[in-house]
Amino acid sequence: MSLPAATAEPARLLHCSPERTVYVASDAASGLALVTKVYVAGSMAEAEAEFAMARLAAGPGVAVYRSVGIDAATNRPCVTTNFEAGTDLDSLVAELGSLPAALACRLLAPVAATLARLHMLRDPVAPAGLCHGDVKPRNLLRTTTTTLLLDFEHARPISNSRRADAVVFTGGSHGFAPPEATHGAPPDSAFDVYGLGASLSWLLRGGQWTELPQHPDVVAIVRACTSANPAERPTAAVLATTLASLADCLDADPDEATLDDASSGRLQHETAVSSQVAKTHRTDTHRLFWRRCHQLAERLPGLLRVPSNQPTEPAAITRELGVAGRVLARFPRHLATLHWRRELCRAAGAVLAGAAEQVSTFCRAEKLNPCASWLADVETLAQTARALPGGCPIPSEESPATVGLLHRNPIAFLHRLRDQLAVARQELAQDVEAIAAAERQLDLRAAEAAVDHMAARLGGASPTAARHRDQLHRFAFYCDRVARAEPNVESVGPLWDAVALQPLASLVAAAATACQRRTRSEVTGGAVGLRSLQITLANLAEEFPHLVQVPPALDVLTQALAHLTDQAWALLADAQKKLQAVPVPVRPLQLALGRLDSLRILEAFIDRGQQPRGQLQDGIEALRLRIEQARATRDRLAEGAEHALSRGHWTTGLFDMERAVAGLQGGDENEGGEVTRLQERVEQVRRRKREVDAAVRRNVELGSLYGTLQDDPSSTFASRLQVLSDRRDCLLFLTVHVPEERGVLYGRDLRDVETQLALEQSGLAEHQLDGTVDPGARLRLARATLERLSTSMTTAMGIDPPGRMVRLLEHWRTVTAHCQRAVEQLHAERLVQARQRRRLWSMAVGTLLVCTTAVGLAVRSWFLPAQAAGRTVPLSTDDLAQLATTLPGDLREGAAALLAQALPGGLKGPLDYRTWHEGFRRELRAFVESMQAREATPSARAFAIGCWDAWLAAAGALIGDADRAELLRLSAELAGEPWLGGLQPSKGTTR
Repeated sequence: MSLPAATAEPARLLHCSPERTVYVASDAASGLALVTKVYVAGSMAEAEAEFAMARLAAGPGVAVYRSVGIDAATNRPCVTTNFEAGTDLDSLVAELGSLPAALACRLLAPVAATLARLHMLRDPVAPAGLCHGDVKPRNLLRTTTTTLLLDFEHARPISNSRRADAVVFTGGSHGFAPPEATHGAPPDSAFDVYGLGASLSWLLRGGQWTELPQHPDVVAIVRACTSANPAERPTAAVLATTLASLADCLDADPDEATLDDASSGRLQHETAVSSQVAKTHRTDTHRLFWRRCHQLAERLPGLLRVPSNQPTEPAAITRELGVAGRVLARFPRHLATLHWRRELCRAAGAVLAGAAEQVSTFCRAEKLNPCASWLADVETLAQTARALPGGCPIPSEESPATVGLLHRNPIAFLHRLRDQLAVARQELAQDVEAIAAAERQLDLRAAEAAVDHMAARLGGASPTAARHRDQLHRFAFYCDRVARAEPNVESVGPLWDAVALQPLASLVAAAATACQRRTRSEVTGGAVGLRSLQITLANLAEEFPHLVQVPPALDVLTQALAHLTDQAWALLADAQKKLQAVPVPVRPLQLALGRLDSLRILEAFIDRGQQPRGQLQDGIEALRLRIEQARATRDRLAEGAEHALSRGHWTTGLFDMERAVAGLQGGDENEGGEVTRLQERVEQVRRRKREVDAAVRRNVELGSLYGTLQDDPSSTFASRLQVLSDRRDCLLFLTVHVPEERGVLYGRDLRDVETQLALEQSGLAEHQLDGTVDPGARLRLARATLERLSTSMTTAMGIDPPGRMVRLLEHWRTVTAHCQRAVEQLHAERLVQARQRRRLWSMAVGTLLVCTTAVGLAVRSWFLPAQAAGRTVPLSTDDLAQLATTLPGDLREGAAALLAQALPGGLKGPLDYRTWHEGFRRELRAFVESMQAREATPSARAFAIGCWDAWLAAAGALIGDADRAELLRLSAELAGEPWLGGLQPSKGTTR
């Protein structure tokens, strides 16, 4: 119905695609609302062809085309039609969900009559009639009086000619085009009948893949219209009469009222409805569907409640759309959920509308990886929302005639944003590389300029610029420390190979130059030692890995320090030899000590294998002390050493003992016995000191290891108990061999370890107890644990045990008592069960036989198509083989594999019903998925059900009573698989 000027429609976008834009606006001349279809991609010839076909089809049931020409706003070809107030059936399904069969038939009956008129046209342009070519819900407009047929872009004269040069898709829209369209069949009346039947099925399903139980006549007309054989489809005239009569018939059908209550979520008064349904319905399909919905709503009371807060993040909106889709799969007419889904689609449109701004915000914050993840979520949301009925409305402030890529192709728009993100990532990488290049040249000014350029491009609040500015400050600090080591590096040249030292010297000189250029003409401050320089270069190489000149300089410095350290060890060893001479050569030793002090001032000492630098420094200090001491102190040193050892001061005593031995060596011959005795004492003390030091280190390591194991969720009781046991041994040793004041501390640690060991043993016992089912074994474990804890508390804790141990002991007494009662109760129960076992076994066998039969009948009633609903005898093997030969070629191989797996003759080796069941399940799933990938035929469904029957019959005959319960469970699990939904003739059947 055309609107008058007083009620002219404001300009708004109706539909948009990459090739077409459809909008409504008021005509400036007449004031009437006109619909303009702009060919964004296409030629004037295509627009003129659509206008010619529409003018040829003009008449009742067809939207009125007014003109064809050039759109003033876009300068593209366009056609204009009168605006008719109404709702297309795609939007109607988005609002109402699955349509009642009576309403769907009433809406499509006028369309069928219009198609019948088009097919009967006899015009020189279309001597055999006109085919619309794109019948689908979006092209069907519901008005107050009828349903109009829109969009004649794919309309063609009916022709019997076929292109012989190529196979092209000759239909309109995938999902509503017949199978022959993919093989290049010319458009004819059967094309439109198939599209109308597919649209009827889509309306009844509410755009879902699941189906509701329908009237047999409705199921029959849908199957006839969507038959793979065009000759089996009814004509549009017959279809119009059938749909009109079905609409009148279904208005008073009580099954439809029950179906509407169940699918809308109105599930009160189960008893009254069930009684009424049982009296009036021809079958129990609708009653079972109603009960199933009622049970689902009772089991999940919050299923039909929509959230109060609308999500704003794309991932959350996608999740909510998935939840709404699963609810509508069970209750496809629940208005609250349908309204919630429309609100979610509007929220998705708002997210898409603000996608460019959000990406810009991410880029300004330099959150590139979160931005990429967010764009992926938005793309998933767009694909999900656009596939729903009603699509994904995207708000826009642009003119409807000039909408951009966001509205025409949101996915391509998101891909463009992703490309912009990649460009931003590349520019950021280029800025970072410019900074790194300046740092590789040790050019602080260039690096600072590159950072300033990055900050100017990204903004003063750029986190990357701030991070690189901080990094530049650290880089300047490192350069300053390297420059301050220049005097010490120059001192190494005469002591080592000056040529080999060149990489280090060049780096130090470059660092000094960089610091002079950046700050002042001279580098001031204290000189940095060689070992500090080594640490600085190691940190510099780790923090700035792009500085390629640092690793060679670090290697050279490491080699030089190793050489100087070895030289110091050699000097120290030579000095120690000279100390053995009598009299002691003081002057040569002082010269050697001076050279060693020079190397120490340079910080040239490093650890060398088993010779730590601390030991070298101790040796130098010992040498210094030995030179200063007189020979007269030898007896006092030995006495002081023994006194220190008696008090447990191993380090001091050993040090004094070694000095005493060094002082005694080279003396008179009558002192040889004393020297030998002191040397043996030194070796004994050294061994004991190593043992004590090792025990101390081991105690600390075990304490740290136990703490780590306590925090590690994958650690085991055995590993923790082993660590505690080892630490207890260390503490026992230390309490005996350390001084008394330290022994008290180690004794406290030993008490804590004993307590922790008992707690870990108790935890292990608790874990074993939880994993033990046998009451007798549980009782034995509880008693053993109680005895072990009692012994540990008596022997290790003394008369004042910790409160934790007392409570733990009481706990295990209680556990032991409980286990004792469980054993006694089990003994009593076994006496009762022994008397009932034989009677229950006989009842179980009978019950399993009845259940197996019931499952088979339920599966048959679920899967059988309407044409075979009355058959009660399973197909024979020959029938199945003959039926397999009638299947399409792409299904025959899967059918042969399924039939071979359904029969025991296809198995090799001894019969294993579990392996047999898994093989049948695998082949059945592959066959069903192949059916769902193409349009499933009744013969294919009948073949799948026949193989199921053959498998059940063979299993019942071959498997004994002892295995039938397990077979029944596996069969029930297979019947509940979600991928079998594609074979269901109706959603109301039960498993």
